[in-house]
Amino acid sequence: MPQQQALLGALCRRVVRAIAEETKAELAAQGFGDVRPAHNAVFALVAGGVGRVTDMAAALGMTKQAVTLMVDHLEAGGYLKRAPDPDDGRAKVVRLSRRGRAAAAVSAQTAAGLDRRWEQTIGRRRLDECKAALAELVEAAAGTAPRQ
Repeated sequence: MPQQQALLGALCRRVVRAIAEETKAELAAQGFGDVRPAHNAVFALVAGGVGRVTDMAAALGMTKQAVTLMVDHLEAGGYLKRAPDPDDGRAKVVRLSRRGRAAAAVSAQTAAGLDRRWEQTIGRRRLDECKAALAELVEAAAGTAPRQ
């Protein structure tokens, strides 16, 4: 089947897989081989100020238990630190450690490099149009994914 006739979901999966593979390879090359592609979402949330596991789970559409497992793995690897929540003595917040900030930076740099490469492939205008169209589709799909 020609690429133009493939379903959008299949094409998106191939792009996501390419991003994940390249990011994983670059992380490993920089000494962060235990970071999996799914961990990048946790890094992004924590860097953006989302520090509670329950809030991360809601943002990711995952169970609290699944996010806790990821946070546990990243904390054991020295990427995250847990600290008491200043607003709730019973809760903990998650923060990036120095190692976590370094790994997150590698992931962000890899993503930016992919954007530059794609711009060279299809041009700035078409890349911007592609991003705009995908953003519209994400908005249109919002709320339709099943939550756990």
